[in-house]
Amino acid sequence: MSEQFSSPAYPEPVLQGSGEERVLNRANVLKLGAATGFGVAAGLAARSTPAVASSSIRAPRAVPAAVAPIPGVLDLYINEGYTKMVDDSLVYQRGFGDRPSNLGDKNPSLRIVPKIFGRDGSVTESRSYPLGAVKPVAGTPLPAGPDPANPGQYFIRRNYWASYFPQRTIIAETGSKIRIRVFNRLAGTHELTFAQTGHGRVDVGTGPIAPGAEALLEFDAPYPGTYIYHDPMNAPVQRVLGLFGALVVLDPEDAWRVSPGQAGFERQWLWITHAICTTWTGIEAAGGTVDQDKYPAVPRYFMLNDRSGYEALGHSPNKATNLAAHEESLVSGYPRQIDIRDFGEDLTLGTIRAGQMVRLVNAGIAYHQIHFHGNHLWTVRRNNVEWPREFGRVDEDGHVALQQWEDVVELPPMDRKDCMIPMKRPPDATDKVWYARTEDWGYPMHCHAEMSQTAAGGLYPGGLVAHWELKAPLTES
Repeated sequence: MSEQFSSPAYPEPVLQGSGEERVLNRANVLKLGAATGFGVAAGLAARSTPAVASSSIRAPRAVPAAVAPIPGVLDLYINEGYTKMVDDSLVYQRGFGDRPSNLGDKNPSLRIVPKIFGRDGSVTESRSYPLGAVKPVAGTPLPAGPDPANPGQYFIRRNYWASYFPQRTIIAETGSKIRIRVFNRLAGTHELTFAQTGHGRVDVGTGPIAPGAEALLEFDAPYPGTYIYHDPMNAPVQRVLGLFGALVVLDPEDAWRVSPGQAGFERQWLWITHAICTTWTGIEAAGGTVDQDKYPAVPRYFMLNDRSGYEALGHSPNKATNLAAHEESLVSGYPRQIDIRDFGEDLTLGTIRAGQMVRLVNAGIAYHQIHFHGNHLWTVRRNNVEWPREFGRVDEDGHVALQQWEDVVELPPMDRKDCMIPMKRPPDATDKVWYARTEDWGYPMHCHAEMSQTAAGGLYPGGLVAHWELKAPLTES
């Protein structure tokens, strides 16, 4: 195996980063393709076969079974198993699951169904929030009625529609206490950490959890925003293997704003991106430990909410998968006249002039450049820090921090950005075309890092892709 990975025919990519965390950017992966002389796809093809787990290499461990639940406590199980990729390959993964499962399970528990920590101390399982709000059919909210001043556009209901969230999501209401019990069912030591959720934006975590052991983590829900939970051991290896998820904190008294006093929205979407390196998964599946200097990461699969390619687009043969993709990932809505200045109350009571909020989360190791066709995005926050509307600043990366329309939203590893897609009439739509439309207008979303558009080293478009829909005019029945 080591001879295969060190073959001079497949030069390793240059990595960017400091300390223990290694990340790949677009330019370096493209250099890898140029250096091989036959492109990234062919260079990765020799690495496609995942190693099969060897029980003789695995250390013996206690395997805790499901335990009696404790009120107000969420139980997470650190499990392992094989999951199907978009090309039907089975790839070894780890994850924080809802229940104990074993390596050979056909349906291993590697990610949780969304859970909600309430102010009342409850823990509720629900794919939608706010609890009790109306669930939009197939994820698309219906409008309040036509906007007579803007033909072909609609009034949008205020504080009405629930939002769907993908697996791996934990929602916490402000004022709640997050209480999690973690069971390590693997042979190695692992950990659960919530990044930047403590006072002063410090990490909060369990510390190392030995094989077969458990740990209890308690902390107050942080400031409203989007956070990442993960296993920081040998960073970013365990995260790449699947030990990650997202925490969304919301004020239940102002649940249709990204944070109190900030941008309001009709409904919100959470997009969790990550990348899978089968070199690393193969090493760990065989009982080894990834040496990042010897085996730098070369991702082969790029995911959005644990789907890629036609599955992420909601065009798979599985109707349930397609519906979940539409509810959780495929941004949609009816066109409206948007007021970007305050996303505030419209003249018509109970309606707003706001768009859809997309929370972008990069739990992976590749730099992504999220690009929407049809409408630009208005970025309002990065890593839970509000961007100003005037007198912007240059951040530590040399980028301008200022609320503005963006054609491409850069998303480095471990970054979170909250962006508004306005759901407005596209600026290049002429009156003749706009007033003649009778069907939904679908626009692609793709990442401008070309590597992420493929799967298995060459399957295109099998990677990090999605689309959004501007719905057709409603007709009177």
